[in-house]
Amino acid sequence: MASGLFLVGTDRDVGKTMLGVGIVGLLREQGVDATLLTPIATGGSVESASNLLRQIGIEEPKRRLSPISFETLASPYVASQVERQTIQLDQIWSAYRELQSEGKFVVVEGGGLMVPITRNYTVVDLLKDFNLPPIIVGKTARGTLNHCILTLRMMLVMGIQPLGFILNGFGQFGEGFAESLNPDVLEELAPPLKVLATMEWRPEYPENIHAFIRALKQQPLLMSLLDSITEQQDSLLE
Repeated sequence: MASGLFLVGTDRDVGKTMLGVGIVGLLREQGVDATLLTPIATGGSVESASNLLRQIGIEEPKRRLSPISFETLASPYVASQVERQTIQLDQIWSAYRELQSEGKFVVVEGGGLMVPITRNYTVVDLLKDFNLPPIIVGKTARGTLNHCILTLRMMLVMGIQPLGFILNGFGQFGEGFAESLNPDVLEELAPPLKVLATMEWRPEYPENIHAFIRALKQQPLLMSLLDSITEQQDSLLE
């Protein structure tokens, strides 16, 4: 039985961190001992995740929240070259095993499937090694159909079945007509997968994760998925 979720981004700035913390918050409200793991953070993103988690009462040490981090805003492989550091994948698995040993449900904040971690290891390899059910996270803006479907096709080629899509940022990109149609068209082009949530953009969300969590609660398909996770976790404790 799955002990976590893996968030796969289709692009930069699709809101994986906020979404991951939001899902953790919802699960914890339902009694699931959930937390976030960002295997590799670049460009200071570990501080953003830590600040959001703190808003919902979680204080995770950096070695568990993000076992590998770089200051350089780039892919992990590029950042490791710039900072002349070798990426030690064992650090990721050590943090994950520690969380698992405590019975945590781990929401993993991944990246784009083909983002290089090392020369011969990408995010899709990380996803396969975690062996957790993935959710594809994209934008609502133009281009998201291409990005989401390319990501889905790559997953299927690799034998990975995602749970569905979440689209973030509605209203942020000034493309109302395309944005309003993209969720329905994505479902039409990628059956049987559903868009589990379409999230509007609000400037206060980064400083008020509770407002974002309240908005997530208005997404019935996502809440149904989280309810089923809660039921599974409860059955493990019986």
